[in-house]
Amino acid sequence: MMKKMKGKKSLVIMLLITLTLFVSGCQEQELDVEDIAEQMQEKDAGIEDYSYTMYITSCAGAEIWEDKWEGQIEIMYKKPGMMKTHSKNIGGGGSEQLTVSDGEFSWSYTPGINTVSKVKLPEYEEQTKSDYMSVIEYFLNQTEVTLLREEELAGRSVYLLEAVPKLGGGEATEDDEDEDEELSPGPTKIWVDKELWMPLKYETYDSKGNLIQKTEILDLKINTGIPDSEFEFEVPEGAEVITMESAPVTLPGDFEKPGEVPIEEIEEHAGFEPLVPEYLPEGYAFSHSMSRNKGEAAPDGQVYEIVTLTYVNWEEEKPLVLTETVNEGELRESLPEEGENVTINGKEGKYFEEPRDPERGTKRLSWKIGDIELNILAYIEKDELLKIAESI
Repeated sequence: MMKKMKGKKSLVIMLLITLTLFVSGCQEQELDVEDIAEQMQEKDAGIEDYSYTMYITSCAGAEIWEDKWEGQIEIMYKKPGMMKTHSKNIGGGGSEQLTVSDGEFSWSYTPGINTVSKVKLPEYEEQTKSDYMSVIEYFLNQTEVTLLREEELAGRSVYLLEAVPKLGGGEATEDDEDEDEELSPGPTKIWVDKELWMPLKYETYDSKGNLIQKTEILDLKINTGIPDSEFEFEVPEGAEVITMESAPVTLPGDFEKPGEVPIEEIEEHAGFEPLVPEYLPEGYAFSHSMSRNKGEAAPDGQVYEIVTLTYVNWEEEKPLVLTETVNEGELRESLPEEGENVTINGKEGKYFEEPRDPERGTKRLSWKIGDIELNILAYIEKDELLKIAESI
């Protein structure tokens, strides 16, 4: 779990660096927050659309790339808020995904399982300013960027930058340093085109200097007049559509505005009103929801509606997932055979601790309220889990 968390943090930092540099300038002098913000706004104002193909090669940080993944992502973007990405695993495996956003809805299609995820987006104008500035602040707070030198890359004059994650607060013990040394994110090198002010290549390393990901951007085109029709999505025949509703994103340190569960929207898509806990452990707030209404035309004859509510403790990076299912027709066995018998507001339930995950302490709780089957997955103590269930 720790290794995955570190990897995710490294990826987030890398993507934020890419986004920042993609729409901003670079100078041969030290820049402060105001300089970066001003340049990003200035450069972004002149970009109406762009497209490029990104090639990614990544591994787990081994010194020899024996276990690597190779991907290709074709990207189109047009203001305001329209985007299309088509990603493929070109190193074997054949996985593929298409994501299209018209500024109002985002559609993600996975051909291998013929499934479409649809999510309604927040109002773009309201979202852009706050999220955009949040990216700048996060980037500047989490990395130290220096200009190493100027050089040539594929016949283009570029700046070579290095972004190093800032050290966290507090002093680690010697044992902690030994344990985290291999897992910590290291520097990211970015090659920025001096004329276009766009990144053409970047490499990410771990703290031991091992290359863990290389990204190259080719066929970059800016302001070519991409038509709106490129961002229209047609659901493939026979595909299952999963509708998702998202609350405003609550970032670490922004607990003043926790997300609210969009009960009416979920009910509209799922076909039933979700049950919401009145009690949550300290630090947890609603993050997002997903609803699936399989409908009467389900090919396997199994008709059901599912709602998943995800709460997150951002400070501890721990999710809490509540899944609610309503089955129609013949029901499967309601409760798992394994686990400890518990009683929740007079209802029988099952409590289960995942034996293969002692480090995180995964806990599960299953029970029924009327015709709704409820399951909670969390990384909290049993008494807290039961307290949440009893508040529903």
